[in-house]
Amino acid sequence: MSVVLPTNRDENWRYANLRPLAKARIEAAPDATMAARIELPAVLPGYERWVFVDGRFAAAHSTAAAGSVASLLSFSAAGEALAAMLDSEISDAGVDFALARLNGARGDQVLHIAPADGVEARVELNFVTTAAAAAGTSYPRVQVHCGRGSHLRIVERHFSAGAADPAVNAAFDVALRADAQLDHCRLQNCADGASCFDTLTAHVAERAAYRLRTVTLGSLASRSTIFVKLAGREAHCELYAAAIANRTQTHDMFAEIEHAAPGSVTRELFRGIATERGKLAFNGKMIVRADAHEADSDQSLKTLLTGSGAEAAARPQLEIYTDRVRAKHGATTGKLDEQMLFYLLSRGLDRTQAQALLQWAFIEDAVSQVQMPALRQEIEQLIAAQLNEVSALDGLVAGA
Repeated sequence: MSVVLPTNRDENWRYANLRPLAKARIEAAPDATMAARIELPAVLPGYERWVFVDGRFAAAHSTAAAGSVASLLSFSAAGEALAAMLDSEISDAGVDFALARLNGARGDQVLHIAPADGVEARVELNFVTTAAAAAGTSYPRVQVHCGRGSHLRIVERHFSAGAADPAVNAAFDVALRADAQLDHCRLQNCADGASCFDTLTAHVAERAAYRLRTVTLGSLASRSTIFVKLAGREAHCELYAAAIANRTQTHDMFAEIEHAAPGSVTRELFRGIATERGKLAFNGKMIVRADAHEADSDQSLKTLLTGSGAEAAARPQLEIYTDRVRAKHGATTGKLDEQMLFYLLSRGLDRTQAQALLQWAFIEDAVSQVQMPALRQEIEQLIAAQLNEVSALDGLVAGA
């Protein structure tokens, strides 16, 4: 299968670091030999655990039991399931879906999660990379189909346990039937030299709610591409995202949310910190179709620069085809508030502590939206380490 990969000449990819992707071996990573030595986070209470190593299911580390709402499918069977989920094929034309198509061509396993009507379920996904990019790419793929009135909670982690420069190309497809709810938390904390790319599509039916919280900390280069269609009346989407780019890291996110039905609602918030020579970009595109009367869209995109070579771009976009709409958006890029810094210094804090507290308060706008205490504590400890200020934040982060 021939796939034309995106380049920085493509408008939605202009800020992404695509060099590591071009250097990675396109074939799937070989079967892992390190599975027995992988250290996993503590199991979240009440969640069934699925672990994948270099894109392949690792049964020895998983706790899925009989009656699970999840199952493994081949890629061909997954394609048929996806069409049935949506009653039609997802449109995947254009370069923005090129990596998802490559995932479908090179991967060999799909996790299909499908709680039936009215069912509540909790699933924890851990995707571990061990192979170097020169050996092959990891191709995780997940499909989620929430039945009518079901409530699914998913925790999704991506991290490394081996080579310093793995390559990941993940794909995540979501379909919510009427009145379904999906709470989806994802954490990317791969190795410093990793390249991590993912494509997420979601189709949200009437009165259904998709709540996505995403935190990006690891890898040399990362890119998340998100397409959400609010297809049903009063469909609801929340996207709260946080990212920290240290040293020479580049984190890029593109999120397009389409309001296609009356009364649909979006709440979107991004908070990003770029230090040293780190680079951040968030492109949030809202489309309100002519039939989406009384749609309600709210965007807040803010980035913070704390290094002389740091760069950030926060770009809200609105396409509105009806007058009967409420839309609010704002984007800022700046440095630490000097008045607030002076205030903290005047109260006896040293500069390191004061700067750490201001950065912490900034990123917590997004992280505080993670509702599960155990997961939020895990994320906060990683953020404190990423900011290199664990001691300065002592008392704010449990277990720091």
